Amino acid sequence: MVDRTLVYVIADYGDLHDLAFAEVTQKIYTELRGLSFDIQNFAVPAFDTYATGFALAQTAINSKLGQNQKFFVNTAPRKDDLSPRVKNSGEGFAYAKLHNGIEICAVNSGHSLSFIKDAALEIRHVKCDTDGSQFRSRDIFPMAFGKILRGDYSILGEDIRDCVPDFPKDVVCYTDGYGNMKTSIDPENFAEVQNKHMIVDINGRQSIARAAGGIFGVADGEFCVSQGSAGWKYPDGRVFKSTEIVKRGGNAAKVFGKPPGGLPIKWRVVD
Repeated sequence: MVDRTLVYVIADYGDLHDLAFAEVTQKIYTELRGLSFDIQNFAVPAFDTYATGFALAQTAINSKLGQNQKFFVNTAPRKDDLSPRVKNSGEGFAYAKLHNGIEICAVNSGHSLSFIKDAALEIRHVKCDTDGSQFRSRDIFPMAFGKILRGDYSILGEDIRDCVPDFPKDVVCYTDGYGNMKTSIDPENFAEVQNKHMIVDINGRQSIARAAGGIFGVADGEFCVSQGSAGWKYPDGRVFKSTEIVKRGGNAAKVFGKPPGGLPIKWRVVD
């Protein structure tokens, strides 16, 4: 029996029922015809490369599937050049292979590859068109993805690790379906202020929260700042742990105006 490969599509096309997901899925199936695989789609907010990079790291670095999982990642806000575009050109396509065998093809935009950078054995440019279509993730990138999945690495170009920025600390990264905000704040920052209250400032809005040992470590209706469920280990032994900002029984992100990824977080302990 041949093991099936899980192709994980992470993209900012909107709702999973959006036509774009249907078209890209169809095109990937076409390019991978004859291979044994399944496709799973995962939606991130429009243009949010922080959420894209965070979701990619959480699902790729922690994966135990190795060669049986591939990622096709497309969040391309075309922010690398704010002047008018010629032929809908945009950020380039990149290839990364992680220490656990996971392979990723992704638009190298913003912080899409930042969280996996230190887990990658290589990050290289993919030699394919970057213009000629408004919808490159349907019309251009699946062909390159298909070649790589069939073992054709001749389309890989130079190393571009230095073109991938480090991920920023103390920012909103990803908001889950409950409105819990997963951040790049190191939970160790709160080790000495456990059970103390603080003022949290995000997106120009403030709220009182308590540093707790778990996201349910406060009463219902209260805000909590605590180490959350997301995190991963890099090959050099470093462990990334995400701090979550949660309103127990409510929606923390809504209270803070649904901040997108990348917004800074400030806090101070209430005396």
